[in-house]
Amino acid sequence: MQDEHRLVPLDEIVEPWVVLRPVNRASLEYLELRDSLAAVGFINSICVRPSARKPGKVEVVDGLYRYTGAAELRLPALPCIVKHNLTDEDVLAIQIQANALRPETTPVEYAHQLKRVIAAMSASLKRDITLTDVSARIHKSPEWVENQLLLLRLTKPLQLAVERGEIPLNSAYALARVPRSHQAQFAEAAQTKTAREFVPVASRYAKRFKEAVCQGRMDDLYQEFQPRPHLRAYKEVLAEYQGRQSGGLFVAAAGCRTPVDAWYLALQWALHLDEASVAADREFVLQQQRRAILRGPNEEEAEP
Repeated sequence: MQDEHRLVPLDEIVEPWVVLRPVNRASLEYLELRDSLAAVGFINSICVRPSARKPGKVEVVDGLYRYTGAAELRLPALPCIVKHNLTDEDVLAIQIQANALRPETTPVEYAHQLKRVIAAMSASLKRDITLTDVSARIHKSPEWVENQLLLLRLTKPLQLAVERGEIPLNSAYALARVPRSHQAQFAEAAQTKTAREFVPVASRYAKRFKEAVCQGRMDDLYQEFQPRPHLRAYKEVLAEYQGRQSGGLFVAAAGCRTPVDAWYLALQWALHLDEASVAADREFVLQQQRRAILRGPNEEEAEP
């Protein structure tokens, strides 16, 4: 059946079954659109299709902001292009194409929607879907599709940082290629360095990780922290012995119940194996690892 162009009563229109970009009624974009509808009415029709979930109704395919504004203004009818024979897969693809130039839709939202498109296409065609398939379906390059999907590999905190604009997109694409368990080490650099500075760093580490996997050298990347006993300086021990400033606090914090407990706690303190010292050493080692990652493979750390 061919497309129809007609006025559809407001009460016969329902919201789409899935929404790529929820309507933000407090946004300037929405308020200006609503005021424009109130002043001059519709300039462009919205796109709808017969609803399979609610017989007798049509559901919005594209134009949710305009539909929401019309509903708020209680307009009696909306000019619509009624498209027949659209599948759920078609609706997802149309939403992505229609929203691709709107900055309010975040790259992570695109990524989740693309994942739905792929699932719908795979179910429809009953085979695995390639990047080329998706690219042809939504009229975007395979590189664009791949980059958006990469964002789903980021940890949730990093996805939020991308949505807030704290991490440049090119940096996010490179960071997403780093294993999730290692991404936190790069978070600060991704947020403070330019994409030109950060992308080679993340790419280099991702390549190094892949090579380690292939060569069975994973221990090089997963070095578990081990506390390193080393004696405190003589002056520090003497100052504590004479001033007796921290001993009581350490004993109370550790919950020592016997003199033997206190004795071994004192030895731990003297060897930098108490809880505070171990935490400080762990952070020092992590900082060294971060600096090593951020340096080039042939660069040496500058002398302090």
